[in-house]
Amino acid sequence: MKIAQVIPFFAPAWGFGGPVKVSFDLSRKLTKRGHKVTALTTDAYDHTKRINQVCEEIDGIKIMRFRNFSNYLAKNFNLFLPIGFGKYFRKHIEDYDIVHLHAFFTILNAVAATICIKSKTPYILHLHESPIPLPIFGKVFLKKVFNFLVGGKMLLGASRIFVLTAQEKKNVIDRYPMLEKKIVIIPNTIQIKNFANSNKTEIRKQYGIGKNEKIILSLSRLSRLKRIDLVIRSFSKIRDPLFRLLIVGPDEGNNKKQLEKLTAALDLQDKIIFWGPVEGKEKEDIYNLSDIYILLSEYESFSITCLEAIEHNLPVCLSNKVGVAKELLHFHCGILITEPSNAQKCSRKIKWGYNNRAKLKKNCQAALKQFDMENVINKTIGIYQQVINGGLAR
Repeated sequence: MKIAQVIPFFAPAWGFGGPVKVSFDLSRKLTKRGHKVTALTTDAYDHTKRINQVCEEIDGIKIMRFRNFSNYLAKNFNLFLPIGFGKYFRKHIEDYDIVHLHAFFTILNAVAATICIKSKTPYILHLHESPIPLPIFGKVFLKKVFNFLVGGKMLLGASRIFVLTAQEKKNVIDRYPMLEKKIVIIPNTIQIKNFANSNKTEIRKQYGIGKNEKIILSLSRLSRLKRIDLVIRSFSKIRDPLFRLLIVGPDEGNNKKQLEKLTAALDLQDKIIFWGPVEGKEKEDIYNLSDIYILLSEYESFSITCLEAIEHNLPVCLSNKVGVAKELLHFHCGILITEPSNAQKCSRKIKWGYNNRAKLKKNCQAALKQFDMENVINKTIGIYQQVINGGLAR
């Protein structure tokens, strides 16, 4: 198959979060199975930098990048306006058997979907986010305008709509019941590895962390929605002097300064480490030196880092707003926190999770199997083939 993956940001722009990893892993696996994959994206590297290579190949994936009109608009309004994309896509649309659009509220994919519909080229719409304008995300009016002008057409024109969890599927069907037959649950995936032999003591020694310290890991973008402030407040209620909190990930919206101020106000500077963004071996080491993972997001459609934590046999503490919490905690590999704003209750659950981590971590690998990359890739390819053969009409 000849497949176009269309996304506003693509590897190596890892700082934009889960969709980058999902689209790259999918493209890489498809290429290894003999399919021809082209990634059509913008030149965004992060919120300030650009990628200079217009055309390159990574792991067999052909990548075409189009220059954003304005980094400021991309950063502050999610307006990725790739110069020349529409002209190129119209010219080359017949080169693809199917188009896979990643993300919803983007001009890039609105243009791509419109061209697909006019050319009668089938496309998959992979949401990665709720298509329903919610106050929690802001820009509600602009999103309503987007839906009125193009969003509704994008949803109706798609051959299949991929959502991440059963709860997300229910939310979309409740708002758009006419889409029920098109919606498929395709969870984020992970390539299951074995980290059982990692030497935690040696890794900790490399980073200056004591072997007896009790390490809580928060690994995510430092955005307001991740509610790392609640993690810090909960951590402040833990009186055990051996506990330390690692806050790892890139800053977003200048939120790091606010978190550092909160840390200082609670007199926790010697207990909390702001590590910054990590990739590769350093990221693996961070997981391996930690004892328990925490995510108290105000809203989370999924969470790749949750899967990565469990892959490294870390029990997880998740708020009830994390979309994948139900699927993961069914296997008793962590704790559900229903009142993340109650710092005292939250701290007790974190301590319980730490004290019972040996029991919880035994269930981590069983929880991962439902997200095994090979199984999800097989399902995705099957849907591609069915759509191309006319089995899933719009």
